[in-house]
Amino acid sequence: MTTPPPHPARARIPHLEILDDSPDAARIVQLYAGEVLAGRTRTLRLLGRKHSARILHTLLGYEVQSSYKRIQCPDLVTARYVRLFSELGFGSIHLPYDPTVTARVIPQLEAAVLNLERRVRALFSGDPKLAPYVLRRVYALLRRRIRALSA
Repeated sequence: MTTPPPHPARARIPHLEILDDSPDAARIVQLYAGEVLAGRTRTLRLLGRKHSARILHTLLGYEVQSSYKRIQCPDLVTARYVRLFSELGFGSIHLPYDPTVTARVIPQLEAAVLNLERRVRALFSGDPKLAPYVLRRVYALLRRRIRALSA
């Protein structure tokens, strides 16, 4: 008697292929390498794990709160940039000194991350628990690629 085929949730998921097949993931890496790392930057320490973040408006500007950590930001564009990378789970990022670079890059980065998330959720729409798991793994691979650029 033959064994039944493995349940789709138990089959090996090709996280790396999902990342490589996505033009949005390549766009994120390309923007970070070509726009952010091309100019002068400063390093900003973040929480270092995937966590939801929110932007708070304060008297002195903006703050990004991710779990217990709060990061002061001078403007909304910088706050959006920090929030995006906090939600992706980065431990540190490079923030351009020139705010016009950040303003030019952040809409494209946000759109690429949203499209990547939609793509993964569409691939695993049948299992609501599997899509977030695959998304976390894909984000981990994306973090590794971006860290390799910074090194």
